[in-house]
Amino acid sequence: MLPEQQDILWTFLSLAFAVFALYAFVNVVQHCREREDVSLKFWGGVFGAFLVVMFLETVHMFDLNQVQQLSFFFGKMCLTMFLLLLVWGIFFKSTKIENQSPPIIRAFFWWTTISVLLAGYTNWLPQQRSDPPPKATAFVGEVTMEEYAEMGRVIIFGTKQVAGQKAIGKGQCPLCHTFEAGDNIGRCPNLFGVNERGVTRVKEDRYLNEPVKVGDKEPKSGIIKGAPDQIPEEYRRAGAGGYDSMTGEDYIRESVMCPSCYVVKGFGKAGDKVSPMPVIVKPPISLSPVEVNAVIAFLQSFTTPGDYANVTVPLPSADGGAAEETAESDEEAPIFVTGAEPIDVMINTLGCPLCHTIPGIEGAEGELGPKLHEKINAPKRIKDGRYKGKATNTKEYVRESILNPSAYVVMNEEENELFPDGLMPQDFKNKLSVDAIDKLVDFISQTEG
Repeated sequence: MLPEQQDILWTFLSLAFAVFALYAFVNVVQHCREREDVSLKFWGGVFGAFLVVMFLETVHMFDLNQVQQLSFFFGKMCLTMFLLLLVWGIFFKSTKIENQSPPIIRAFFWWTTISVLLAGYTNWLPQQRSDPPPKATAFVGEVTMEEYAEMGRVIIFGTKQVAGQKAIGKGQCPLCHTFEAGDNIGRCPNLFGVNERGVTRVKEDRYLNEPVKVGDKEPKSGIIKGAPDQIPEEYRRAGAGGYDSMTGEDYIRESVMCPSCYVVKGFGKAGDKVSPMPVIVKPPISLSPVEVNAVIAFLQSFTTPGDYANVTVPLPSADGGAAEETAESDEEAPIFVTGAEPIDVMINTLGCPLCHTIPGIEGAEGELGPKLHEKINAPKRIKDGRYKGKATNTKEYVRESILNPSAYVVMNEEENELFPDGLMPQDFKNKLSVDAIDKLVDFISQTEG
């Protein structure tokens, strides 16, 4: 059972609560009818209200997924049941018939306690998907531009959204970018209308000279700025020319492959000269040429849904050399790390280098999150007055940071502000086995600058 699915146990417990509320209502009505000094109208109304509330909460439970069910059950339904039992006890006490309280109350308490403990334990255990293997679709020239752009959307946003988390696909773009007009609160620029902006942006003086000049090679990516015809051949636009012929597609392609060739003002480091965005054609994301073109097709078309007139990338075809490329189907391959993998494979599979600089892991130079120098940093953070977690040593802190990253939000000393809470995924407990967590904790606990 995974977070985006329903949990049959919580659903069953909610049904049991509703049936129990009905039993309490009937029991109270019977006692009121047997005794003339007890108000049937008052007590029947009170327990009738409990029955209606419990019924509505049970119906609402069917609209929730596992994560939402867990929160709603303990936050609302348990409170309602506690009040029901409390008022039921007051009813028996006030009418001086407490010795007539049914044994089912004690039995129900025992059954509920065992069920909740069992449910909590089974949901605490790391879980792995049992989905069928994902299908792969070979492109042989029959795909439409609408389907190609949709592939780009899936790469960006994925096919499913887990409750309480952003919709994120293989490209990991929504971790930092926003996509709706006027929404500029992301860590990186809003991508709404990026194709049109790219056409004018490449003519600005700031693009010509910062942070590297047109014609110069950007060191980290190895890309020559403003030279579409010198992009690596497998990613190059057909018929690409030099700087004077740059298009919106060329600007997007260069931004994907060389984020620091041009840094949008207000969204970079070191005075907007270094982009925090990783090179997504390199590990751990490693988009293929077909996938890069699919992303560009989506970015060129999503501002005007249904209109693909602005899309300039070619469709993949056998003639174009892309017949061997494959794309994910509607069901993405699940991420799960067993612990048998080498530590660098584990870290890259989980996408940690996208945001973190991790000593000992080649290419792990992410700048969106704190540097993982935990051998030195963890003991200091445990003593920080802002720390509200439960860790008492480095390994406990690292484990807590992986499984519950919001327990402590690290200060970004360079920007003199906290790193954004919620940027780190909250679902690693569903992606790691117990052995994998232990192995990851052991490694990160020893990292230092």
